[in-house]
Amino acid sequence: MRIIVFFLALFVSSSLLAISNQDRIKQSVEKLHSINVQLLSNDESLIDSLLKEKADVLELLMLQLKTEKGLRLVPAKINEKQSFLESRIRINTERGHELAVFRDEYKLKIYTINNSIRTYLEYLIESSKNYQTIDIIVETSQKKLDANLKQEISLALPEVEGSLSLEVKKNHQLFLKTSQSYRDILSYVISNPREIASTHWFQEFSLLSAISYVNHFDILDSINNSLVPFKVDIGGITLSFLIYFSVYFCYPFVFNCTRFCVETYIIDKGVGQQELIYLEIRKPIRLFMIFFGINLGTYAFFYKTGYRTSLESFSFIIYSLIFIWLIFKIIDSIVLVQIEKIASSNKQLRKELFNLGVQVVKGLVVLIILAFALNHFGISLTAIMSTLGVGGFAFALAAKDTLSNLLGGITILFDNVFRMGDWIKVGEVEGTVAEIGLRSTTVRTFDNALITIPNSIVSVSSVMNWNRRAVGRRIKMHVGVTYESNMDDIRHALGDIKDMLKEHPGIANPTQKVASNKRSFKFTSQADTYGIKSSQLVFMDRYGDFSIDILIYCFARTVDWTEWLEVKEDILFKIAVILKNNNLEFAYPTQVRIHRSEYKDNLDGQIIKGRGI
Repeated sequence: MRIIVFFLALFVSSSLLAISNQDRIKQSVEKLHSINVQLLSNDESLIDSLLKEKADVLELLMLQLKTEKGLRLVPAKINEKQSFLESRIRINTERGHELAVFRDEYKLKIYTINNSIRTYLEYLIESSKNYQTIDIIVETSQKKLDANLKQEISLALPEVEGSLSLEVKKNHQLFLKTSQSYRDILSYVISNPREIASTHWFQEFSLLSAISYVNHFDILDSINNSLVPFKVDIGGITLSFLIYFSVYFCYPFVFNCTRFCVETYIIDKGVGQQELIYLEIRKPIRLFMIFFGINLGTYAFFYKTGYRTSLESFSFIIYSLIFIWLIFKIIDSIVLVQIEKIASSNKQLRKELFNLGVQVVKGLVVLIILAFALNHFGISLTAIMSTLGVGGFAFALAAKDTLSNLLGGITILFDNVFRMGDWIKVGEVEGTVAEIGLRSTTVRTFDNALITIPNSIVSVSSVMNWNRRAVGRRIKMHVGVTYESNMDDIRHALGDIKDMLKEHPGIANPTQKVASNKRSFKFTSQADTYGIKSSQLVFMDRYGDFSIDILIYCFARTVDWTEWLEVKEDILFKIAVILKNNNLEFAYPTQVRIHRSEYKDNLDGQIIKGRGI
């Protein structure tokens, strides 16, 4: 219970303190009004003392605003009075009572200015608490001061006569007094913004302040005077070399510590692509930090020279390029992670579409940053667009090949002619598709050469795609047996080979149907659409020069080259066993050599014997 009473008393006391501080702010404003009334009385003997007192009141007012806990001041209840005056002004205007209108307009403007003073003081309180910069406070105050001066000029006192003239003059004097108080507060803030602006310690620190601190030592005056013709000083040189020293010696230590912490406590090595992503993103960040130090040191060295503008422009270009590089790495990392997630569940993922999307996004990033860069250097984008409009025809002619390549790339992607990783042959180029870009397609040949083919050529060429087959990689061979073979043995061997192919698990069988999850409304067979071949042909094919040739034509179930070689090897071994079991031998090239001299002697001997008979 005592704790509750304590906090309740603390809350009430803080509220009372806040109210009392707002009362003091109100008293300071009223004191300012009274000083302006006395200054309007034309008593010259009091001008100096009144001006000094006004300065003290304004200084006290700034201190009160800076220490105010709340963000809103208690408004005066003048809404009903303003409504009443507005109604009376409207009626007197209709009746043509000009003096009455002037009287009420001045009175209404007094209420309006008092409300403006309260709103502006609330703005100063909020600016002090939110650490608003001095430049913004001064700019806002200057705009309000200009508006107040225009308003006072528009409400100059006309020549008035009549029964209401005294009231008109009285309200005009009150209006001038209130308006002057408002201008005093605005002018004081413009001249002394630090009286109201609150700054962190790091806001007050700057490169120039550090240089000034070094230069303020008296011992350096003589050296700085001798360096005046070179537009450098000891402060700038010292700070520049300190920054360079930090970049050279401290940055590697910081990088190593950061890398150790990230690799030890943040990323999991071997999990996904976390380590690769970290290493890729780290490169532009490291370059940014190094260039930032070098740029800061260079600026400190040349801060007095005329090279500052050139250095700022050069730095802007380098920072823009580093930012583009960083954005590119982030985009690549995001896409890489998403592709891995999708590829785990979707084997038919078309990575080239992601590649196209990445290139488009990167192009937009470059265009946006280029637009900001042109605007930074004062180049009008409107003028550039109008120039492109005038020279659009010439640009289209110059970019004809580029546009044809771009349209060719879009045609390849949407026709789904091939994908990244497919084994294709375009003309004389054969290899694996490495990348399908907006301008060209790159193919990695089997001898590890990289060939770039413009998309305009690929889109109109005949493309042989070896990967577009679901089942069936062809095995075709001729097996020769000797002419001394028995025909019955050959017939029996043919039957054994056919049976072996039908029962082989690695050979596609025409009697087996291949299930496919794909559905198509094309009026073509499933075998032709998706590449399913299962023919098995075993025949005695021809009489060769030195062998009787048996044709073996079939398809392996797999389309993978390594697995296909394994199946083919197993078939060759089994064929050799079948031929051996059927008393057949492999034929090989043979030659029969006839010696003519021996043949002639034998022939002559036979003729002589015949004559003797």
